Amino acid sequence: MLHFPGGSHPRISRASRTLPRKHARRVAALLTVPLIAVSAAACGDDGSSDAKPPAVSGAWGKKPKIDKGEGDPPSELQAKVLKAGKGEKIHKGDAVSAHYVGQLWNGKEFDSSWKRKAPATFQIGTGKVIKGWDEALVGKKIGSRVEIVAPPDKGYGEKGQPPSIPGNSTLVFVVDLEKIAPTKIDGKPVDEPQNPQLPKVSTKVEKGKAPSVEMPKGKNEAPDELISETVIKGNGKKAVDAGSTISAHFTAKSWNGAKQLDDTWAQGGAPQEIPVAQIPGWAKGLKGATAGSRVVVSVPQSEFPKEQRKQFKDGVVFSVDILEVK
Repeated sequence: MLHFPGGSHPRISRASRTLPRKHARRVAALLTVPLIAVSAAACGDDGSSDAKPPAVSGAWGKKPKIDKGEGDPPSELQAKVLKAGKGEKIHKGDAVSAHYVGQLWNGKEFDSSWKRKAPATFQIGTGKVIKGWDEALVGKKIGSRVEIVAPPDKGYGEKGQPPSIPGNSTLVFVVDLEKIAPTKIDGKPVDEPQNPQLPKVSTKVEKGKAPSVEMPKGKNEAPDELISETVIKGNGKKAVDAGSTISAHFTAKSWNGAKQLDDTWAQGGAPQEIPVAQIPGWAKGLKGATAGSRVVVSVPQSEFPKEQRKQFKDGVVFSVDILEVK
């Protein structure tokens, strides 16, 4: 994934979070991912171990205080609903937006969405996050606070997630389940020819799949100025401005050779919460766009911070599906 300073993703995903097993760092590589992501099975609320989960204090929606574990950690997954929500149940494949904090059994914190000041969104129950999350959260209701104690085989196993998570670590999470997020846009294609200066981006919307991006023939350099175009127009009430955070899927390619730089659809199936100011060109290129839209943005090298211009010397073209504007 493209990574820009100040990213907002957790350590839970198998492939792209710090909880996640692999944390790919590309354009938003300049975005940071959470530590959660990995598979599923069913689990009881308490497991069969006599070990008790650490005590948790604090109100739902605010970062909790979690005591360190005492004695030997449990050998089986434990999931305890600390506050029962009244929202819809989470099903396998749902994209769930949540705030969470994770720490080791000894009380050392390794990840917190509250510190990033944005919830994390991840697909649950399909192997995209660690087993402890997949197994504990399917069936829980939105609005709930859930404590998860994940033994090594439900987390990062023998290898861990260095340097913050040693091998064979038991992990403790408190998760506030905020909502089930939309996973695809619902706008309508714009009835005008697409700008020939930009790549031709498909207006077909397929769940779980990025649109095709066809680079202009004979064009191997990005335009000198930032150019953007809405190819699918949504009917959301709130428009993107410079201070917006959006829930989005996006794909990114370099102009020279059309090298694939990023594709959120391929990284776990869930959209990402991204402040538009965080990715070069987005605040300008997405300004005025509404939820449900697909916007193509060509970002020249000059829009990137000096220390990143060599990395993106060919310029970058983004196709961004805006699911929500916050």
